Amino acid sequence: MKYVRLTLRHPREMRNPMRSFIMEHDAMERAELLNWNLSHEDRDYVLFRIVGEMEPYAEAVDAAPLIHEYELTPLDDASFYAYIEHEKRDVDADFRTAFAGTSILVIPPITYTSDGAMRMELVGKSADMHAVMEDVDADIDVSVERVSEYDTPRMGLWAELTERQRSALETAVAVGYYDVPREAGVEAVAKKMDCAPSTASTHLRNAESRIVRELVQST
Repeated sequence: MKYVRLTLRHPREMRNPMRSFIMEHDAMERAELLNWNLSHEDRDYVLFRIVGEMEPYAEAVDAAPLIHEYELTPLDDASFYAYIEHEKRDVDADFRTAFAGTSILVIPPITYTSDGAMRMELVGKSADMHAVMEDVDADIDVSVERVSEYDTPRMGLWAELTERQRSALETAVAVGYYDVPREAGVEAVAKKMDCAPSTASTHLRNAESRIVRELVQST
């Protein structure tokens, strides 16, 4: 069973308006598509976890012309769930056509980030994976981040972190902060991130706390 992790970037005219909102509003960080029901003829039902402020999102979703109904549920101070019923779009149907009739499964969540990326994980037969890659619209920029045999979901815990927390961890690894013995301190992380050492330290501690808690609770 083949595993592929992809990053896709759609041209603006192909994006859902709420995806553009996530990209452009300072209070939004990312949207994680957790589950979906696409079986209806004219409407889709989707569940998102949104990382960002709920009030500006509520104003935007209330004004979105394709959305018929929605419910927002606070999760914590920085995130909430969004259950949305919206009209089907032809551009979405065209994208899904690449997966039709194949063995490919999508592993939730599909993550939409504020920098415009759509990140998704797929599993299925190798031949079908190649076919899907070939059938994706040529206007969509597709980057293959990882190809391997599937063992365990790889992005679930990573997706729980904020972008700044992920950036802090990536930077810390790059400069040797986690080497044994340690090659660089938090000051080096802060310099690479162009922030104060106290800010870098906070991002690292919060990320480490989330990861350790999740790992302990899942064992």
